[in-house]
Amino acid sequence: MILVVGHKNPDSDSICSALVATELLKARGLEAKAVRQGDINRETQFILEQAQVEQPEFCNSVAGQDVWLVDYTDLAQGPDDLEQANILGIVDHHRLGDVTTVNPLEAWIWPVGCTSTILFNLFKMENHEITKPMATLMISAILSDTVGFASPTCTDKDKAAVAELAVLAGIDDLDAFIKALLIAKTDIEGLSAAQLVEKDLKAYPFNDRQLVVGQIELATLEQVDSMIDALEADLQRRCDEEGLAMAALMLTDITTSTTRLLFKGEWSAKLDAHSEAGVLMMENTLSRKKQGWPWLQGVLA
Repeated sequence: MILVVGHKNPDSDSICSALVATELLKARGLEAKAVRQGDINRETQFILEQAQVEQPEFCNSVAGQDVWLVDYTDLAQGPDDLEQANILGIVDHHRLGDVTTVNPLEAWIWPVGCTSTILFNLFKMENHEITKPMATLMISAILSDTVGFASPTCTDKDKAAVAELAVLAGIDDLDAFIKALLIAKTDIEGLSAAQLVEKDLKAYPFNDRQLVVGQIELATLEQVDSMIDALEADLQRRCDEEGLAMAALMLTDITTSTTRLLFKGEWSAKLDAHSEAGVLMMENTLSRKKQGWPWLQGVLA
């Protein structure tokens, strides 16, 4: 049995890709099961309801298991005992992380906007049928990760995949589907500061230390105006409890591509020069992968 697992604090692409990659492996005649490392968010729940697919079961231990990784290649984003697993495959659209393997493996890493775009092309390359539920999962993940094509991570391959998947998923009004998806993506009502930070938090090794960078995608920055102090307090708590060099959080207005960066920890002073009255604003910044994290690496270096 192959366990297909996305990253910690799973976003929609992580969950959808685990489910789709599992179907790809089954189409090859292999036994596979999709698992998740955390609770699904509201957007992902919306997507699963649209696709009429059950969420993967929770799993935080893969020692001694055969695994496929989807949507990451950093050890810090995998199960804590990932180094004790047998990694057979990787499908990802991020930079190459620090995962290493003992045996040769199948690896598909493309510079596209979404892991599901790669999986869509693998289905086509291998002539496997794409069912309506799988098409719905893939098109939703692509539109989520590219923020309805607005993200600088979006490529022609993503757009081409969406065009074909829309037909397979039976989506007649793509604009209406994107709008409903983005409404679900930016719904934060009733969530605590800790839940918001945890919503899409990724760990990165950097200069022999660990830091985390989260992102909250919003319809307007005013949605979190009253929570700034609580969010910063949670970032500091994580630094203190986990020994992090920095904990940062991107508050991103997806309608204007404007991001406010919150940050705490030992390395915070390195960002002070980019702040004005204690507020660090990043214009034309929508993507953590292609904009936020590369910028941070440059400043921290």
